[in-house]
Amino acid sequence: MDLSALIRKTGHSLVEIRVRALRNIKSKLDHGLLGVPDLVQERQLFVLLLEWFNFPEVPEKEVVLDVLCSLSKVPRAHMLRDVGAVEFLTQLSPNVEEQLRGIIDSIFDQLFHLPETLPNCTPASNNECQFEPPVRGYFKKSGPVQTDIPPLRAAVNSTLRCLKFSTFPWLSLTPTDRHILSSNESSLRSNNQKLVWTTCELLCDVIMQDFPAEIFLQRPSIVQGLLSLLRFDAQNGSSYIAHRAVSCMRQLCTNLRSRLRFHRDPSFCSSKQDPISQNSSMSYSREVRGTQHSVASSTEECSPRPSVVGRTGQRVRGDGQDGDTVSSSGSSSQGAAPPRRPLQSPMDTAHLEGPELEGEDLLELQMQQWNLTQFCVATLEHTLPLLRTEFQRAVELLSETALLLGASVSEELWDDPSLFALELKERLQECLETLADILSYHSSRNTEQSESLIVHHRMAYMATAIFTIRLLQALFPGERAAENMPESVVAAIFQLCLDSPFSEAFPTIHETAVAYLEMTSSDSFDLFRRVTRAAHSLEATCAFLKEGEKNWLELLELGTYAVDGFPFHQHLPVVIECVQMCSYMWKFAQASPLLRKESQKIFLKLLAYPLLPVKAECYTCTLNLVKDSLGIQNVTRPVSSVSSGVHFVLHERVLYEICTFGLQDQAEKVNSAAKDILLYLLKGRLMMTAETWSKFNEAIYPVIPVLQSYAGTEDALGNCILLISEASDEAAVPFHPINSIKAVVQNDTIIHCLFKILLSPLCNQVESVNKLYGVLTSETVDLVLRRSAAEQLLVVLQGEKSAYNSTPSHECSQSVIVSDRGHFTLVNLQSFFSYFDPSASLIIKESGQGDVSEAAALMCLLLFDEIARADVWSDHSGNIPVVSPFSLPASVIRRYSLPFQSASHHVVSPYCSVLAPYADLLTLRSAWEMLQVSWNRAWHSGIDHLVEQLRGHQSDIADDIRSGLQDCVQAILSAGSHAEVGIALARMKLYLLTDRLALKHTGHNSKATLQTLSWHPALERFLLVQPACSEDEKLLVEVVSFLNMFFSQNRSNSDSEDLRWTLELLLNQVSPNTLLNLVLRAESPARSQMPGELEEPQAPVARRLQRELTGLFNTLLLRLGFTCALETQLANRLLQCLRVSDAPHFYGLPSLERTLRAMAHVSALPGWSTHCPSLDPHMLCVKYLTGLLEVISSFYVEWGGNSMSFMGKGVTKNAVICLLHLSHEMMAESKDKDWMSLWSLPHEQSADEQSGAQLGLAWLVPLWVDRDPEVRCASLGVGSALSSVASGCQALSTSCQNISGGLWGTLLNILLEPQESSMVRREAAFILQNLLVMPMPANTEEAKNFAWQGPCVHDDTSGLALVGLPALQALLYHCQFFEHVAQMTRTCYLGRQVFSSSLPRISSGHGDLVAFFFFFLPHTFFFLSAGQSDLDSGDSVVSQVCQRGDEVSEQNAVVTPPLVTALCGVLTNLLAVLPEFTLTALTHNHILHAMCVLLTVSPSQVQALLQYVGSFSKLLQGAVVLQPDIQLDFLQPLLAHVFILLTIKTSDLGKKDLDWAVFHTWAGLFMLLATLLRRKSSAVFPSVSAAMGRHWQPFLGGAHSGVTDPVPPHYLLSHFAKTLPQDPLKKVIARALMSLLASSPSAQTYACEAGLIDSTVEQMKLWQTQLNLGSLRPGKPGHKKKVEDVKTAMEIVRNCLYQHNESKAAATDSRLASVIHSLWPWLLLDDDAMAAALELLCVYTANCSAACSSLCSGGSGASSGQAVARGHVSNSLMHAVMRLASQVASENSRVQAVAFSLLSNVAITRDGKGLLHKSNFLQHFLSLPLPRSGSKSPGPLVSLWLQLLLNMSFDEDGQQMIVKLNGSLELLVALAQYRRPSTKPVALLILHNICFSPANKAKVLASGKTVGLLASCLDSNLLEVRAVGASALWALLHNYQKVLTTGSLCAI
Repeated sequence: MDLSALIRKTGHSLVEIRVRALRNIKSKLDHGLLGVPDLVQERQLFVLLLEWFNFPEVPEKEVVLDVLCSLSKVPRAHMLRDVGAVEFLTQLSPNVEEQLRGIIDSIFDQLFHLPETLPNCTPASNNECQFEPPVRGYFKKSGPVQTDIPPLRAAVNSTLRCLKFSTFPWLSLTPTDRHILSSNESSLRSNNQKLVWTTCELLCDVIMQDFPAEIFLQRPSIVQGLLSLLRFDAQNGSSYIAHRAVSCMRQLCTNLRSRLRFHRDPSFCSSKQDPISQNSSMSYSREVRGTQHSVASSTEECSPRPSVVGRTGQRVRGDGQDGDTVSSSGSSSQGAAPPRRPLQSPMDTAHLEGPELEGEDLLELQMQQWNLTQFCVATLEHTLPLLRTEFQRAVELLSETALLLGASVSEELWDDPSLFALELKERLQECLETLADILSYHSSRNTEQSESLIVHHRMAYMATAIFTIRLLQALFPGERAAENMPESVVAAIFQLCLDSPFSEAFPTIHETAVAYLEMTSSDSFDLFRRVTRAAHSLEATCAFLKEGEKNWLELLELGTYAVDGFPFHQHLPVVIECVQMCSYMWKFAQASPLLRKESQKIFLKLLAYPLLPVKAECYTCTLNLVKDSLGIQNVTRPVSSVSSGVHFVLHERVLYEICTFGLQDQAEKVNSAAKDILLYLLKGRLMMTAETWSKFNEAIYPVIPVLQSYAGTEDALGNCILLISEASDEAAVPFHPINSIKAVVQNDTIIHCLFKILLSPLCNQVESVNKLYGVLTSETVDLVLRRSAAEQLLVVLQGEKSAYNSTPSHECSQSVIVSDRGHFTLVNLQSFFSYFDPSASLIIKESGQGDVSEAAALMCLLLFDEIARADVWSDHSGNIPVVSPFSLPASVIRRYSLPFQSASHHVVSPYCSVLAPYADLLTLRSAWEMLQVSWNRAWHSGIDHLVEQLRGHQSDIADDIRSGLQDCVQAILSAGSHAEVGIALARMKLYLLTDRLALKHTGHNSKATLQTLSWHPALERFLLVQPACSEDEKLLVEVVSFLNMFFSQNRSNSDSEDLRWTLELLLNQVSPNTLLNLVLRAESPARSQMPGELEEPQAPVARRLQRELTGLFNTLLLRLGFTCALETQLANRLLQCLRVSDAPHFYGLPSLERTLRAMAHVSALPGWSTHCPSLDPHMLCVKYLTGLLEVISSFYVEWGGNSMSFMGKGVTKNAVICLLHLSHEMMAESKDKDWMSLWSLPHEQSADEQSGAQLGLAWLVPLWVDRDPEVRCASLGVGSALSSVASGCQALSTSCQNISGGLWGTLLNILLEPQESSMVRREAAFILQNLLVMPMPANTEEAKNFAWQGPCVHDDTSGLALVGLPALQALLYHCQFFEHVAQMTRTCYLGRQVFSSSLPRISSGHGDLVAFFFFFLPHTFFFLSAGQSDLDSGDSVVSQVCQRGDEVSEQNAVVTPPLVTALCGVLTNLLAVLPEFTLTALTHNHILHAMCVLLTVSPSQVQALLQYVGSFSKLLQGAVVLQPDIQLDFLQPLLAHVFILLTIKTSDLGKKDLDWAVFHTWAGLFMLLATLLRRKSSAVFPSVSAAMGRHWQPFLGGAHSGVTDPVPPHYLLSHFAKTLPQDPLKKVIARALMSLLASSPSAQTYACEAGLIDSTVEQMKLWQTQLNLGSLRPGKPGHKKKVEDVKTAMEIVRNCLYQHNESKAAATDSRLASVIHSLWPWLLLDDDAMAAALELLCVYTANCSAACSSLCSGGSGASSGQAVARGHVSNSLMHAVMRLASQVASENSRVQAVAFSLLSNVAITRDGKGLLHKSNFLQHFLSLPLPRSGSKSPGPLVSLWLQLLLNMSFDEDGQQMIVKLNGSLELLVALAQYRRPSTKPVALLILHNICFSPANKAKVLASGKTVGLLASCLDSNLLEVRAVGASALWALLHNYQKVLTTGSLCAI
């Protein structure tokens, strides 16, 4: 049966239909046609039955309650609780008859009856839901919980060195709170997965928002339960439970970080004891509260905690929405209210101690609590395994945990010998080992894995690696890592160091990993360095091959590295490049010697390379170059052009290498190439130039002995050597005797020395021998004679054989070689003996004449002299030769049979490089992969090109951020399913997450890379279309979550484009406000699940979506920093979300808390209510106020001021913060002067009472003593705002009538409470400051005439009563106010933190809410003397005196500069009302002196201290005014501080937003100095003069003088330029300058020549830049002042341009139009500024075609990031004006008129007409409405359009454009008929002009109406009309032959 229609009728607006539907349902139930199980499924029925009682007429009450009672009896009746029936019926019960209350009680009994088994669990099931029901309920305490999480030993009062922070201050709980935590902990351990899911949702959305985070560490059972849930995985189908558990843990970690920041904030630091046992209440007079029904227990009746009277009937719900009850009973019976007893002040009970509730063992609980480190370690242990599967969520949690761990663990952990530290170290090391295993798991590769799986593992590896390094940084100081890091972690770090893609993506993390590797493993680090060097050589190789421009030095350096890398790449083309480069550098004689030398080193290294392929390739390449240069193919080419190519070989070192080692190489390819090279050289004489051949001669000399060893007949080289060694006069080879002789002859000294040695025994023939020797060596003697002389010398030697044999010739020769070794360096002595070869043979071969070994030895020594010294010129190149023992190359020893034993050298080539070990690098997989990546990345010129090459191939290089993000964007664009988009979004989020982990804040992070891609279109379709199913909603959740992460991370100015895109998307959606409307959508009920079904519940999807959307909106508002339409629209949606009147929706705590948090963000910026076109700001604020007061009433007031329970505290806190913001918004924007009365809370009355009494502000006072200091601070801030008006002071005073001490006593108690936090006391001081502004009577007689009497005190002993100022004085005296102020001033704390911590700033949790307090710093309230105000509202307050003793707590809270600033304000106002009393107290307690000590600027609290200086200067100024002779013993240090502050530069402070604070402080200090000089001139003047002299130069730079004589323009211009913008004189000068320019052409000329236009335009550019930058700063909306300055500048330029062509030309040169275009978005925000801009442009374009063209030219689009409400500026300034003219509101006639005037000016030009036509702007003319019949005026808009068209019609192009508009002629004819006689016939003139165009004549004549109109003009009474008509007709007739056939005109 379909019951939906019948059920809907029960909620019909007609009572008859409702009653019939109800009776129908009741009848069906009674007759069995319907069963209760059928109806219990219908959620709408429950809602409509409850709403039955909300209609004006409520018949059939009993029937409705009977149906509800029947439905409540079935097990599924929990849905009735879900819709809020309990709360609704609780409120309904007192308002119904007695018999109906019994039915309601029955319903309650059924609803609170617990089933024996939980839903979705049947005992009969064998495998499903077999579990023991957890112990739940409202009245039983949970037993001890067994957990498998090993707890660390407690360290409650630990003094362990290993901890920086141990435990939070202990917080006790109410029974309700304990029951809530116990109930949720039991639910977490349930086997019902749906219940577990729901509990996690509740924890995350509500409980963790309400309860302080430390509660879950002090009572860790819930945390243990959440950690145990992390074991759920996808294998059993319940991974979503683990997801939610991870979300809960992450939320808890975020809250813990916020609480840490909260506790270290000096402003909130408090030593106040937790007030859990201070259950106090206060009552009100019966006149205020009316009739009450109380069921309070006896404990509550005598409780002194202040509460507000509302609904005091209480029940224990278990949801935190009850009062602080000790009893567990929840009766609904009525009882009489107990008699009211005298009450104390709430502050009097601040230190009362009470017994622990319900007998909690506090010591046992504290011993069981976890400290912060225990929590972090347990979280690590249970979360790390998730990195294998759910790594993204796990990394998010672990990143938060690591920050907490770093804040709690000290560096001394590794030195602490305590058992706690040892156990902690062991567990941390186990966690690190787990991380190492996970890294190994994700780094292992399988060739069968898919591409997506490879990317998945790679991303997981990167994230895990980054987290590992961050964790090591948090745990290990550098010197401790080597001793304590597990080996598996060291191995994992080594693998990470070898990860080349990772090092490029995250260089900072990689550097840290390398540092840890160096400290922990020297062997691994050495291996890493080797791999790094090898990788560098590979990169150098690629760079060498790809070098574009020839930078030879760099190229040679790269070539050197490339040669070293041959063992790894063996890329033989490198050899070719190197050889060719060397050949090229040796071609030219003018080449750099350095380049030649370095290139030869590379070439020699290649010739001697140890790897055979490289060496063979080098010889082959060399041979090819020699062939190319000396081959026969070059016979026809000039020799000079080819032979130079072998110069690089023609060097003794190269030839030595080839001859000595190349010819002997075992590789056939090498030795054959060497032989061929030498053959080409030896036979290439004819192919060489003379210079080249000479080079070859010089190079071959040293290696001839080696070369001659290859002489023979076996091969071509041997034959060649034999051939060229034969004597021949014609031969010209190095071996010929002629050349040898020439070489010897050139060395006379050497030969002379040699002969003396050889012939020394022939003393008797010395003269003849000398003569023969002289002939031999003479260059002038003929060659024949010289040969004859040589033969005679041989004869002499042969004849004196005996003498020769007796001479130790070998010794002599050896002595010559040793002593004159340096002279033998370049001489071939063997040439001499080669010439005498036959004679030498006679000496050696005479066998019968004795031993010839000496002669043979001498000849060998001389023959191999150069070769023997080859080690010198090869090893010591470029150095001075050194003396070394004689030795021969090993190859020479092998090739020759020598007559003596000689030492050897050059067993291997001296140029052969020793290769470092490389085989292990090629076998180590990670090292080889690093080399592979390095080579490929360098080969493809970067990772981007490499990735492009790898597309389509399986690759694990997922580290490239750009390509990865591009793939993700493309995957989203081409996705065909939800899963594909989800995977891509998850990967993009992981990129952002890894950046956050790695702390990448540079321009190379993922966010900056994504901003360079076109990613907006990929996400737009998901944001523009409303989701149609749950899968769509899940996907939208992921999209919004990604956007939230994107905008929250790495905030920078580059985000402006993305913010603008998002803003436009939200405000200009096709389906209006799709995302905004999704915030409103009610959460759908959870779909029913079958037993055993393990899919993720669908109901929370809507909640997740709302959570993410509100988070995104909050982020956007914070990033925008300015108010816009989005803020007001979102405020409207949130107001609808609140829906406090809808009971079923109201009590959805998750939604309510989210809504209130979002409202706090929305209302944080001033002006948030001013952008709603359909709602007045005041009305919006009133609606906000109504809703928030209902929230406060429902969650706080009606439950007796539930300030002790944490449940619902999030609602209270956010609501109070919203009220704080709202109070400032209403003060600024409300037009209703009586807005204060709206803050009074009406008291809810019973139905039988006639009217409700007003509670006034009584709801606010209990919040001042709330348990939460943030609530106390915000609520006092509300009081401060409300007390700024007289009615607010009256209301506060009235609301505190029943409190001991009244309002004054309460505030003084709060202010002087030494253990209270500074922020709370500061707000109390602000209220007192405002109260002191109110005029008070000076005595009892005056009090009769005063509405505001101030404090009232009464002495019970004497019966004396004081009112007004005497009472205030007595109150201050008894409270020892001034003594406390002096103490606070002396103990002021100037630091930023109370304790040291390394936590970075975050933007979530309680810290966000604390930040809201600083958006609205209370204004300085000027004090008024008595009688200066005519405020006359308020009643007298009679209260007791607040007596404070001298007891001061041993531990006081921190006093901060803002608190002392507020005290200065209080003292300043006290000086006004009690001057003598206050001055005496200030002097007696030395308060001014103590405050003077604080006059310094600390970098940590600049703004707070500047505000303090300004406040103190006002206080001191007031004291000096009242008592000029006051003793100022601190004057010298005061003046020193004053002038330091006056000369401070705002640029030195580093913050531009401090400018206002500095200027405000300067104003106060100048006033103070002026007052001192005026009142105490004689005493102060010398000190001021001296101080000013010391600071004169900086002071002169900051000071400026005023102008009082506005005479010539240069005087005004000079002072206008010098005067600061903040100076009020600036406006005066500007107005004078504008007037002068408007009236004096000479002044215009002077201003133009002086550069006024150029400078002003440049200043406007600067303002535009500042506006853009300011728009990106959240919380600094200072654009109004800048826009006002821009407006003034435009007005000055306008007057300068008026009818002045030179100025217009200067404006065109300065690109004035472009500057105005860039300012356009800001001008749209201010109508006056826009009008000024349009007026300037009108003057500029008047009769100036260049100006009109500049407006029409594009390319100067607005560059502002500010979103505007009226449209989007694009293309050109002309487009913007057209858009403004077409979109501007009709009521803004001024802007519209000026816009059309500007268009009319531009329309005269050709460019202007063309732009108007192409943009289709003229089509708007056709849609103009015709005036009403009988109207004589066409209306202002029509007149503007007609003027525009008239200007267009002045030439033929414009006439044709008008005619081409379909229907334009008919519309002009119609408009021509609506005209006043006194006005110009504009429409008729347009038609007249159109008639002059030959192309238009046919269309005009075809229009009968047009011709008829023109003809009718001839009959007009007006001469002008007749003339226009006749002229038009004449134009049609002129030169138009077809006119004769036109019937209409012929008829005329």
